[in-house]
Amino acid sequence: MLHDRMETVSSSSDPAQLLADLQHRDRQIEAIRRTSDALFSHPSVDSMVEATLKIALDVLRADAGTVFLHESSTDALVFRYVIGGAADKLMGQAIPRAQGGVAWTVFATGQPDLIADVTQRNDFNQEVDKKTGYHTQSMMTVPVKRTGGSPIGVMQVLNARVDFDRQDLEVLEVLCAQAATGIEHARLVEAQKGAEIGNRVGEIAHDIKNMMTPIETGVMTLEPMLTDCFLALGGMVGREPNGPQIQSAMGGIDNAYGWLLSDILTSAQRVRRRTEYIAGMVKGQLPPPRFEEGNIHDCINDVVKTLKRTAIEKGLTLATALDPAMKPLAFDYDRIYDALYNLVNNALPETPSGGSVTVKTTAQGNDGWLTIEISDTGRGIPPHVLEKLFTRDAVSTKVGGTGLGTSVAARVAHEHGGAISVRSEVGKGTTFTIRFPAERPR
Repeated sequence: MLHDRMETVSSSSDPAQLLADLQHRDRQIEAIRRTSDALFSHPSVDSMVEATLKIALDVLRADAGTVFLHESSTDALVFRYVIGGAADKLMGQAIPRAQGGVAWTVFATGQPDLIADVTQRNDFNQEVDKKTGYHTQSMMTVPVKRTGGSPIGVMQVLNARVDFDRQDLEVLEVLCAQAATGIEHARLVEAQKGAEIGNRVGEIAHDIKNMMTPIETGVMTLEPMLTDCFLALGGMVGREPNGPQIQSAMGGIDNAYGWLLSDILTSAQRVRRRTEYIAGMVKGQLPPPRFEEGNIHDCINDVVKTLKRTAIEKGLTLATALDPAMKPLAFDYDRIYDALYNLVNNALPETPSGGSVTVKTTAQGNDGWLTIEISDTGRGIPPHVLEKLFTRDAVSTKVGGTGLGTSVAARVAHEHGGAISVRSEVGKGTTFTIRFPAERPR
């Protein structure tokens, strides 16, 4: 195909046309060269996508552009990288197949499309422009695919500074074919690294489990020995002349060792299970929830006890309002603990001194569902953060935060057959509500 075009260039008798063809070929060669350089200097998918789009806008003299990559799990085209045109509002957003539009048409057919005036096309999706305030006039859309392969995404470049033509479309096709090879290469590199990390995490998990064993064994051995010891010492206190000295020497340990050892054993077992969970997650083999009947208030109280000191240091009130009608139910203690810990821990730094964070439960109602609410009197969540809150594109407003805490809570709620929702008003506070059935779904 490229050979045929070169023959067309060499056979042209019009000097002006010959010059235009040569300039076009220069742009093709420049696009190939720069994309090839990017293939070896940008090993991650995201950096490869970013580099490719920047090259396209520069070579084709366009104002803005987007690379969509197809997400098979949701069958959506996701804004993987955006330059210009309110990029901050679009990154990570998804366009489902049912919504259609030019990008979906090109992805489905594998055929490029050049639109000189988008107002003349019925399939142009105006919602993006309305949402961002950007005005699209012209557009080129090309499938991101290897020659002879299936598309893995779509690239769009918008608003040419010099009118787009068919030769520009050919340049973009060449660039996208190169980019597709680079993106697939980067994905393979990431997958290989992921496998290596998974193996290493598996080894670490095995080591941690081995390290936890003597702690657990030691606690279980020590507890009955201490019980016998303190019983004997307690008997001596009332009989021996130096009984008061013995009592003083014990220093109250006889009343505290039981819960201290219990906490150590519980924590060691939790570390063991958490390590197994992390190892499985990295390898893509997430273990199923471990449902055991218990009192969910015990889990809530453990979270509050863990974070109480943090709340006091920040001048906050961390309180509970637990419904006494709550009955025992089957739940995964560790995962519910994770979800609640994340939500409470997220609320504390967002609540000014003098404020409060409250965990409230409501027992099973007529609908057979129970609720847990985590409310704060904090700063509230901005709308642009709120709309991504339960997705993998969630962002954090905390310094050093990852934004993953709320997505963890959402996953845990779904694992228990429930759902999570949020109400928030900037300047007044936020309430997260987890609802799930009292009876575990089979």
